[in-house]
Amino acid sequence: MNLILLLALLVGTQIGLSDGLILPTLVADHGQGSFLAVYTVLKLLFILPVLQAELVAGRLYRVTPFEFSFSILNKTTTRVLFGILLTAIILVMATNLFNTSWALMFGFDGLQGDLLSLKPLDQNLYWFAQNQDISRIMILVVVQGVLLVMLGGLAWRVIAAIFLAVVPLVALFIVLSLPSIGRMLLDMAWPALSVEDLLVAMQHALTSSMAGLLIWYVVGTNLSDRLPTGRVIIGVQAFDVLYGMAMLAISWQWISAEAVANLDVGTLLRALTASLSDTVLLPFPIAVWLFFTALVGSISSLPLLLLVTQERHVPGRRWLLMGTIASVVALSGVLVYSHDPDSPLIWYGKPVYHYVQQLSQGVIIPFITASIALWIGWVVWPNRVLLQVNPHGGLRYFLWRLVLKFVVPLVLGLVFVRATVSLIAIDLYQALACVCAILLIFRLYYWVKNRALLPRI
Repeated sequence: MNLILLLALLVGTQIGLSDGLILPTLVADHGQGSFLAVYTVLKLLFILPVLQAELVAGRLYRVTPFEFSFSILNKTTTRVLFGILLTAIILVMATNLFNTSWALMFGFDGLQGDLLSLKPLDQNLYWFAQNQDISRIMILVVVQGVLLVMLGGLAWRVIAAIFLAVVPLVALFIVLSLPSIGRMLLDMAWPALSVEDLLVAMQHALTSSMAGLLIWYVVGTNLSDRLPTGRVIIGVQAFDVLYGMAMLAISWQWISAEAVANLDVGTLLRALTASLSDTVLLPFPIAVWLFFTALVGSISSLPLLLLVTQERHVPGRRWLLMGTIASVVALSGVLVYSHDPDSPLIWYGKPVYHYVQQLSQGVIIPFITASIALWIGWVVWPNRVLLQVNPHGGLRYFLWRLVLKFVVPLVLGLVFVRATVSLIAIDLYQALACVCAILLIFRLYYWVKNRALLPRI
């Protein structure tokens, strides 16, 4: 795999809908310029060991997760790991298809001029009509599923070709947006950040980078040992950050103009619609924003096909692909029917989508990523890792290994705990009490076992 193809594939795993929809909400609510600066530093430096660990693992073992599972599927542990990975893929792809369907629908309507000159009442009627138009969203979900099955049969070549065509277009957009990014940074406030703001920045930097799941590992199985990865990862992360800033520079115009408080994705899109209420011609920057939101969203699920599309010698590879996509489409349909607040698929006042997203991005993905970090940091012989990361050793390798062994598992553990707590009807202190109780029970069990009065039979 050459450097250009590597960059295209890795960039494709990082850019996504979160750059245009979630990042603006976090920047507006958690410190504006200060939050963006901290987020950028974390993306460029702190995330490096996490992503490089996946590439290192892929280059060391040269076998994809599914190929490994098929080869030793008789082991119980492998079956469990296989099921966890497949569940994670289905959950992530289902949320991607659901979010992309909304992005495509909103993008089509915006580019066709359906959002122009809508008065407040007309805006409310528009959003009500979209929420009720379940058939339209399901059609977009099914069409995406069919396309994914078709592309999955040609995975590496077709996905690489798509990314090679899209990434230069995104790069041109970034270059042309640099003046707007500069003006936006000057217009932003730069307050001191609270601890909560820092945690939010760290969590989003991790979760946005972990959207690639084990794709970096799979890419690593096809990389030459001589190809450097550290600078490549920093370059990919810088590309992702700049793309997010370019999208934010456009949306910041209507965010600041509308002065929206407690911003979320829904209010972000409503603010965009409100900014067009007195406009008869769609402004070019907003047209560009709608175009790239739909374009990047439509390719956000493609990298995950690399995990379910195997070489020809893997048994059942076609059934694996079709079964996975069918499960994804089915779960996406559940998300579509549950997004309405009046839907019966509500648990503790929240839709199924909330729990699926938290389970995938807050529980399963951090668990898989932390497992790789712990394996590379603690289990694999350091000299084998050293040859992959920095053959000359020194301070950089020491800091890399320090972050990978201690800091990354700790932060991923915090993300895991926060997401787990949000899935159950208890608060953080009750969750900590439960963890302490479980540890105490295990400790008591081993104490009684080691001091048993009766001999073992």
